[in-house]
Amino acid sequence: VVVQSRRDGSLGAAAAALQRALAEQAASLGGLLKAGVAPVACAVLPEGLAVPVCLEYALAAGEEASEPSARPLRERLHAQLGLPLDRPLLRTCNALGGGGGGGAPAYLLRSPHEGLAPSGLAGGVVSLVQGEYEYYHYLQPTGTGRTDKYDDNGWGCAYRSLQSIISWFRLQRYTSHPNPSHYQIQKTLVDHCGQEADGLLGKRTWLGSQDLGFYLEHALGVQCRFLSCASGHDIAANARQLARHFESQGTPVMIGGGELAFTLLGVDFNERTGEARFLIMDPHYVGPDELSQIRPKWVGWKSQDSTTHLGTKLFQQGELYNLCLPQRPSCV
Repeated sequence: VVVQSRRDGSLGAAAAALQRALAEQAASLGGLLKAGVAPVACAVLPEGLAVPVCLEYALAAGEEASEPSARPLRERLHAQLGLPLDRPLLRTCNALGGGGGGGAPAYLLRSPHEGLAPSGLAGGVVSLVQGEYEYYHYLQPTGTGRTDKYDDNGWGCAYRSLQSIISWFRLQRYTSHPNPSHYQIQKTLVDHCGQEADGLLGKRTWLGSQDLGFYLEHALGVQCRFLSCASGHDIAANARQLARHFESQGTPVMIGGGELAFTLLGVDFNERTGEARFLIMDPHYVGPDELSQIRPKWVGWKSQDSTTHLGTKLFQQGELYNLCLPQRPSCV
């Protein structure tokens, strides 16, 4: 409960106002309990508002993270408060003190691209991921609440890219979906997305961009667009389209090609010359979570001919590449 009190008022008056507000909330929530639903009370502070908003929702038991039963009320509140109607700002996962971390450990780096030097491309226009995300890479723990390292070196790069993408949706409060383990990702793909258990479940099996799209659609309700490039050099040819994605959607992009997967965080594109640089977050890193060790080799600006940890070019001419472009949900 949040109450407002005059600065020149007495402490007793403020305490009485708080007591009345608590009694009113208790009565309201008690009525919801009698109706057989799960009452939830929380306070949120959307960007642009000076004071918190107190909310009371009646949610169905086991309701999914988007809380559809409370959507009509949220839509009315968004309109009354002048809040945008294309992003969730009044869900229970937006509650003050919630953090949006989804149980993610404190060592994870958030938005490690911030503070990087410019790409060095003359005359380019930079388009970047919008909002915070977490950097997942090889040999970190996998799943929520785990502290032991998980050895996915050589096969888990797409899983780590997916974990980073999920963190973006969680930190933007589109979902409270926790960080899944590699096995949980595989289980979802087998149980709900038509994948064969024999070739995937419990195996060190690579994932492709389509697999990431299937998982995001089922687990988060997120739709994805896909961009297929017959050659690595075609990625630069699509730099304008990628820039438009970051400007309109702002989500991280997964790039899969050959034996490697990367997370794309932005592009620097010179429309006159067609040259481009790519802000790459590389999940193949195996060291400590320290910015001094990571930037700019593992998170930094690259050209299509930059060298990977395998000594190959970032985007090879003879390889097929598929890009997964998650779409920002337009919802409250």
